[in-house]
Amino acid sequence: MSEDALRIETGSLYPALHRLEARGWIAAEWKTSDKGKRARYYRLTRTGGRQLAVEQSRWQRLSAAVTRVLRPAD
Repeated sequence: MSEDALRIETGSLYPALHRLEARGWIAAEWKTSDKGKRARYYRLTRTGGRQLAVEQSRWQRLSAAVTRVLRPAD
């Protein structure tokens, strides 16, 4: 999705998923994958959806501020 601009190592991903689950922002369950293997599936919770909206708003404000700094008015 990021065209390799963002890379997340396994050692970072799973601790982050556990933190999100502990906060109630995602839920996880074990299921059987299409390949017949046991896999853990994650989904965004209602609380997580609300938090996502907060984080997106924060990101938009930060991104706009950085753009203003990098491209000052002519």
